[in-house]
Amino acid sequence: MQAHTPLLRLKAVAVAAALLLVASGQALATTGQVVGNVYGVLMYADATFGGCMAYVLPSPDTVLPGCPSGWVTFSCSGDFTDSVRAYRMVDQAQLALATGKQVYVEFRDDLKHNGYCFAYRIDVWK
Repeated sequence: MQAHTPLLRLKAVAVAAALLLVASGQALATTGQVVGNVYGVLMYADATFGGCMAYVLPSPDTVLPGCPSGWVTFSCSGDFTDSVRAYRMVDQAQLALATGKQVYVEFRDDLKHNGYCFAYRIDVWK
């Protein structure tokens, strides 16, 4: 039985390492949601800030401290989603800004442009 002990230890270490990697990968991405209003939309000519952003209050940092201020990026540069989808999200933010309707925004703190969190969903509410 002692001949198998090093092999069992090696397997145990490999399994523990694999579990640690899986657990740490899941722990890196934190998501948050806010329901509020859009107070500004930013379009930028280059990939700075992902090319497009919206200013939402209450601020995303009230939910995720790693998301500074009220700005979220939709990544119109195409880094975190395709640019067509990103521009459609900007359209929704502009609609909410123009009509004063509330939005529901979901964002994550592991994907950022210049420190601003990526918003992967925006819904306009009546």
